[in-house]
Amino acid sequence: MKRTTVVAGLLVVAGVGLALSGFFADWVDEPPSPEVGEESLISVDGDYRLWPYMSRSASVGGRTLAINVVFHADAEATRAAIEGGAEADWEETDENESATTAEAEQVRAFVERDWADARSSTRYSYVEGPAGGVWLTETFELHEGAYLGVRDHVRAYESPDRAYTAVQAHEEYYDWFRLRHTVPGIDEPAVRLEDEFIHGGVDAEVRREYRGIEGGWSDGWISVIELASLVTVGGALLRRRTRRAAVDLARRSRREAARHVDAAVLGAALGAVVVGVRAVGVALELASPSLPPKAIAGPLYLVLAAGLPALAVARSRECHPTAAALAVVVGLGSGFVTDFAALGVAVPPALIVHRMALLAALGVVAIGRAADDRPVLVAGLLAWAVGLALPLADVI
Repeated sequence: MKRTTVVAGLLVVAGVGLALSGFFADWVDEPPSPEVGEESLISVDGDYRLWPYMSRSASVGGRTLAINVVFHADAEATRAAIEGGAEADWEETDENESATTAEAEQVRAFVERDWADARSSTRYSYVEGPAGGVWLTETFELHEGAYLGVRDHVRAYESPDRAYTAVQAHEEYYDWFRLRHTVPGIDEPAVRLEDEFIHGGVDAEVRREYRGIEGGWSDGWISVIELASLVTVGGALLRRRTRRAAVDLARRSRREAARHVDAAVLGAALGAVVVGVRAVGVALELASPSLPPKAIAGPLYLVLAAGLPALAVARSRECHPTAAALAVVVGLGSGFVTDFAALGVAVPPALIVHRMALLAALGVVAIGRAADDRPVLVAGLLAWAVGLALPLADVI
């Protein structure tokens, strides 16, 4: 196969991949109607009916995720129930800060994840009672895990009459190419939360109620938890999950590494950069709790944005073009897979397609450098730049 054909094919893959990743992102959920309709309100307890969603603004037009857990208790009792686990360490944080008052001995390994108070971007919910509708901001927030890794995030909204506390629980992980959190789902965090009250030490009744909720990633069901007594509230938090790292895909290329040492080094280095950025980010977050997470993420993002193409250019010069392209796909692809596997999250289709497009773009860079073909090299770098720009512009 001629080199020009391979280059053209990779550029097509990059272009189509970036276009499709934006397509998938636009079809995550249908836009809601502009006003809160009577049919969308549900009765929970007390005098206030609930609009079972969150919103980016005090309007239905900013609707995001669906409420998936309801406690028949006020916010104080709800929080006490969740925080009551003896193994939990709770600290005050904000959007740009994590573990500001943590004691060193309370910091666990990344895979063991502790819970902490959380403050992030404001999200609203809506209730309607005898005096009309009221837009609510979060009564409290909690998270378990690392800001720059993967965590469960809980937002709670207390009804004005304190008859219930509506909770939105979701899983999120930090995506280095979007420089923000990505939500892979809301069902599993809700199940983990209710399981702790089913199998834990809290005197509570747990059931699931089908409410026909549409959109916001909801399956229509809500977990309902009724606390029997504050005296017996002392259960555990969301159970900790341990993960196993993905099998190192570089083993498949051991035989070729002997023949193409430079290409093998290139592939290993690219994969190590992706995995290393995640590990360093989480390590710095835990080691320097007073340092804002985004202050850590900024420099590390530059390592990915500039470091990966720089590696491809520096190490592809002595490689065969085909070996260089294969090294990029296997090495960087392994890094992406290992990173996602270590997080243990379901990756949205849009981001899978986006990563494939980035692989194709960097593959063109490697081919252009290995073949000393400047136009091909420039085309690959431009495709890489577009691949970085689209998620930052919130297209993906």
